[in-house]
This record gives sequence, C-alpha cells and structure tokens, in this order.
Amino acid sequence: MYYLYYVIRVKHKTNRVMNISELSNLSVAELRNINQIVVELIKQKRNIESLQKKVGLSVGMKVIVNHSKLRGKELWVNKINRTKATLSVKSGGVFIVPISLIEY
Repeated sequence: MYYLYYVIRVKHKTNRVMNISELSNLSVAELRNINQIVVELIKQKRNIESLQKKVGLSVGMKVIVNHSKLRGKELWVNKINRTKATLSVKSGGVFIVPISLIEY
C-alpha cells in the first residue's frame, strides 16, 4: 500500500510530516486552510517559471512550441504579451501561444 506524505506548515503549528490517515483526522476548516496554502504555492511557482521564460524571449527570436498542432514548425516571435506571445511561420500563419508552451 502506498502512503502519501505531506509537509504542512500551519501558522499555529510547527512543521510536521503527515500521512493520509492523519490528514483524515483534521477538520474541514484545517483541510481548507492547507489547500489554500498549497494552491498559493503552486501559483507562485508557476508565476516564477513563466517570468523566467518570458525574460529569455525577445522579438525576432526563433522558437518551437510544445503542442501537437505546431510540432516541427519553426516560429518567430512577433510580440510578447503578459501571458501569451504572438508567433508567426514563414508561410505567413500567425499563432497566439501561451508563454508556458514556448521552448527556445
């Protein structure tokens, strides 16, 4: 049987490792609090990753996209927005792609 272990830091408690059986003993309010903390951490990590990727992009740069529709195509960056970039193909096609899918 597999057990999932979580490290949880709650304001009124110290760091401790909990398994599923211990998590099942918590109240709904405590579980919601833990969920909010985890969701915030995920959002922060995604934001940092996208900012790092965005800093490396520049207009005119040749990139590829991690998507089945654009597999094997070389694209050039036309414009960089907050969350998406406008990319073009030599043949004239233009695609608006999330920055997270762009690889360079």
